[in-house]
Amino acid sequence: MKQTLAIILLCLFHTILGAEENHCPNVNTFPISTNHGKPSDLSFHLAFTTTEDPISELKGILNLFKTKPVTLANGVVPNFGNTPNQYWFCFILHNDENHNKRTITFIKYPLLDEVQFYALRESGEVNTNTQGRRYPFGNRDRDYRGFSFATELLPSETVTYFVGIKTDSSVSVPLMIAEEKNFDTYKSIDTLLQGMFFGIVCVMSLYNLFVYFMVKDKAYIFYVNYLILAAILFQLSMQGLLPVLFFPNQPELVYNAHNFLYFLFLLSCFPMSITFMNLKENAPRFYLGFMGLSLVPMVCLLLLPLLPYRELNQFGDLLSSSLAFYALIVSYYVSFVKKFPPARFYFFGYFMLIVGGLTTVLKYMGFFPVNVFTENAFQAAMAMEVLLMAFGLGDRISVVQKEKERIQLKAEINKQKLIAYGKELKLAQKLQESTLPQILPKFPGLSIRTGYFPASLVGGDFYDLTVYGKQQICGLIADVTGHGVPAAIEAAMLKIAYMQTLAFANKPGKVLESINQALAGNYKNQFLTASAIFIDLEQKVLKVANAGHPALYKFNETSKSIDVIRPKGKLIGFSKEGLYSEEVHSVQKGDKILLFTDGIWDLWENGDSGEEALLDWLLQRKAETVESLYGGIDEHIRLRNKEGPADDDITFILFEIT
Repeated sequence: MKQTLAIILLCLFHTILGAEENHCPNVNTFPISTNHGKPSDLSFHLAFTTTEDPISELKGILNLFKTKPVTLANGVVPNFGNTPNQYWFCFILHNDENHNKRTITFIKYPLLDEVQFYALRESGEVNTNTQGRRYPFGNRDRDYRGFSFATELLPSETVTYFVGIKTDSSVSVPLMIAEEKNFDTYKSIDTLLQGMFFGIVCVMSLYNLFVYFMVKDKAYIFYVNYLILAAILFQLSMQGLLPVLFFPNQPELVYNAHNFLYFLFLLSCFPMSITFMNLKENAPRFYLGFMGLSLVPMVCLLLLPLLPYRELNQFGDLLSSSLAFYALIVSYYVSFVKKFPPARFYFFGYFMLIVGGLTTVLKYMGFFPVNVFTENAFQAAMAMEVLLMAFGLGDRISVVQKEKERIQLKAEINKQKLIAYGKELKLAQKLQESTLPQILPKFPGLSIRTGYFPASLVGGDFYDLTVYGKQQICGLIADVTGHGVPAAIEAAMLKIAYMQTLAFANKPGKVLESINQALAGNYKNQFLTASAIFIDLEQKVLKVANAGHPALYKFNETSKSIDVIRPKGKLIGFSKEGLYSEEVHSVQKGDKILLFTDGIWDLWENGDSGEEALLDWLLQRKAETVESLYGGIDEHIRLRNKEGPADDDITFILFEIT
């Protein structure tokens, strides 16, 4: 009997010694499996206390919960308004499953300056993280506009969490817990909703900006200014998206930008309201009231560097509330007393904004609880207000009905012009096609391939190949100025001048001189570049003349570099006195010659010089046949066309001495 009693007492003594101290008093442990890992509100498992002297060490935190009164949240999201105190929260998580669980503790409210996370494990290990609006965005465990802290719980492990909050804004702490995969889903939905809101506002901004340019009504430009400042920039700050999207490593800029954008938003309300309701004519006294009130946010903007953030933020909340009620009274008077129809949309839109704005302000002040409605009321109301105000501005379009009819008449005239222009383009296309060789000449000992790819229906490039004598072939390639009908006519003139030249010119320099004398002064002050060549297979020589045109390339399979041949010569049409020097180069079996217009360089252009890339490409494929080289260039053209239409015409002639 004595032995049994001793064993019982020993077990009780061991249990007392081994019992862990409860660092988070009176809270219910939260089992992770309760909501199957989905995002859960921790307010039913949360205790908190406060201190005027900030604490940043675990020892001080534990002592705080022992010595200070501790309050249970009891299902209410903690919300204390604008206060200088630091608040500490604690809760306990238990992994009641037989495998590791990676959890994310997060706070949805993004305007907290300092958030300290502590995770105290049963082993005594402590995991910590400090983040907040005044800390770099990279401190957060997840790319989330709120604050997030990741912990991996072992099977059957219990972890006590402490979260410290201090901010110059409102202390609103909607603490949530979720498994990692469910948090990622939650974050994706949140991102989608934010994207929908900003998408709506951006579309409405662009739409109203477009309308402004159509009707030149300044109410539209003031409304666009309001949308950009209030519904985009200020909302980016309100929703914690500035560090996410723009300034991840500039926390002080993010912190100070909030009040700046707040007062810019309030300032933008005045010109928009005055012009929207036409206050100067409809309500002169209210107009003077608006003008006087508009000075207040201007003064606040000037005082931003001088006054503390907290006081200015609180004053901004009071100013926005007062302005909202005043605007509602004025819009009611203008709408229903003065019977100005567009102001009715302003009234209902602003009424929605007031409901959402006051709900948000009262939540920040601590009068309203934090829930789905109060968290999203202002943003949802602003989206509805944006749409209603757009409808109101639409009423103003009625005054430009006659202008619309005039525009429609002009559009019909332009349509007929386009039809006529289309017919001209088809005619020009046929004319240009007639200037190009329909069949390539067959010349013993020479393989030829040509490519012609206009950037539009009618291009500005030209080429021709003509057998000259028994052993010579003459080639000409040119880049004619412009597109469309004028380019086609100029190409036809060039074709005529070229054909007349071949009757007596037996050298490429003479060909260019003769063309220049025929066209200079008769070409409507237009210029063209050209390159002419003679290939003599009997004497194995290549003669080249150039009129401001890109060089031709010569190479063979044994070449260590590409020969770049470009004699000097002025543009055709510049002066009738132009003389064109020639260069003579020997050719042999296997030599390849490439003539082209400068559009071909664009195919190889990728940040660097297209010409250098083309030369490298040719050198790598120097042993290939003309057919293979043509296929390679054609492939480049098709790949480039997938990215978008070419900016310039592409024309080339490939020769190979066989």
